[in-house]
Amino acid sequence: MSKSIQTSFDVIVIGAGVAGLSTAMQLAKRGQSVVVLEREQLGNGSTGRAAGLLGQLRGTAESTRMLMDGVEIVLDLEKQADVEIYVQTGSLRIAETPERAEEIADLVTMGKSIGFDIEHLTQAEVAAKLPYMKTDDLLDACYCPTDGHLQPAELVSAYIKVGRKHGVQYHTNCAVTNVIVTGGKATGVETVVGEFHAPLIVNAAGPWSYLVAGLTDTVLPTAAICHHYLTTRPDDSIKIDRFSPAVRNRHHRLYTRPESDGLIVGMYGEEATEYDMESLPSDFDMSAMKARLDDILVATLVYNAGQRFPWITERTSMTITTGIMTFTPDGKPFCGKLPDIEGLFYGSGFCGHGIVQSPTIGVIMADLILEGETSYDIDAIEADRYFDEPEFQTRVDIKAAAYEMHSGYYGNVEGRKQ
Repeated sequence: MSKSIQTSFDVIVIGAGVAGLSTAMQLAKRGQSVVVLEREQLGNGSTGRAAGLLGQLRGTAESTRMLMDGVEIVLDLEKQADVEIYVQTGSLRIAETPERAEEIADLVTMGKSIGFDIEHLTQAEVAAKLPYMKTDDLLDACYCPTDGHLQPAELVSAYIKVGRKHGVQYHTNCAVTNVIVTGGKATGVETVVGEFHAPLIVNAAGPWSYLVAGLTDTVLPTAAICHHYLTTRPDDSIKIDRFSPAVRNRHHRLYTRPESDGLIVGMYGEEATEYDMESLPSDFDMSAMKARLDDILVATLVYNAGQRFPWITERTSMTITTGIMTFTPDGKPFCGKLPDIEGLFYGSGFCGHGIVQSPTIGVIMADLILEGETSYDIDAIEADRYFDEPEFQTRVDIKAAAYEMHSGYYGNVEGRKQ
């Protein structure tokens, strides 16, 4: 490593996905010297493959509050970076079964109780908003006008621009090969280009995070699971406005949003491909992942998409985006520290929601790192909630639990039954 490169910092962040970039930016804004170390290119992993839907209403009031606050953070970030990140399209949840109608009723009641802007829509009102979607089987729907999506590339760019303004340094092609622990304290890392030192280290390595944890003989219960979504190409016969609402159709396990005069449709299916990140080559590039239309999981996605959008078939002109998500046994991230090593923090396991959670997660992580506490209720996402639990100490058990959670991710009912 060149002697001119700074190697000592207040905080080292491992991983340049949105969770790491947001955390680095927030720490730097609070006066910390921060370096971000990335094995590939900035924002090139799971972040670069994300669809970015932002639906603020969740199964609990606190989860909803975090996302509502995140919108305000993004709007401020847009001003600082002079870039459009948030596209406010509104969003719909639709129900074609009594169980899903009850789920929507519960969520509307909860949303209204915390002052969230949400209303039931009739079948005719849904059809008017989305004329390209099948609506004649709907029993209920709810509409959130302040929802939309975050544009992943623009969000990454803004985090970097504002972070750099506050002194954050970024090193790409800089894979971490070891975490240096002295007397039970994290003191630095070894990388392919040399050592960096800091008394505080953040593991935000996405699907690689359990491997980084393993460098200190720590078990982090995350698993790497493949995810696909399709994007239809523009078609003059199917008019999709840039501000058409996003849709969540949990019965068919689908989410959708507009994209470049086409439609993104993704699916959380019962089946998925799992990855052992340690088996991938050291130069693995997630942005180069490809999937064939005749892959059974892609074919299932296309089939399910056609159940809600009958004009989507295997003959529809489309692209398939493939990436790897970081799942946890309960579908919630790990944020904070574990009791085994002082100075080592975790921000990982976002289960496909890292883009939309990252604005507030950066604030929470900076709070925990610098203050030891945060004003948010983080009981559900504390990093140590599985520490030393026997059923989450082996990769076999962790993968099985995370896979089961993924399988039910859109199959389970949200709200009071969750």
